Amino acid sequence: MEKSRRQIAREKATIGVYQNLLVGSSIDEIVIFLNEDKTLSKNPETMKFSQWLVENAINHKDSYQDLIAKHLKKSWTFDRLSVMERAILLIATCELLESDLPKTIVINEAVLNAKKFCDDDSYKFINGVLSQVI
Repeated sequence: MEKSRRQIAREKATIGVYQNLLVGSSIDEIVIFLNEDKTLSKNPETMKFSQWLVENAINHKDSYQDLIAKHLKKSWTFDRLSVMERAILLIATCELLESDLPKTIVINEAVLNAKKFCDDDSYKFINGVLSQVI
């Protein structure tokens, strides 16, 4: 099944937030990365959505992290998660809190990204945490 434009936008936004978390890439640097993607650059709405996700996830990172941390196991911290898990959770938390999209779609998209980018069982963890965030 072919990915929707929004799925591609989420995937690229997740990679952008991953770059921010891993090496401190700025929003401007991530926007350059997004502009280089052929699928995103063909559709202004899709590009705008991807940039919106990146900007909000990074600009509100601290508050999103605090919210996510409340739903982790007792001895876990946000920083203990893999960088990609953190990026996926930040993007999904942004969508859950800031958009009107159905929560089930947002969580499902995060699970799909976890299946693609993370360890085998990470998607279960992502699903569990996001189900508590809403």
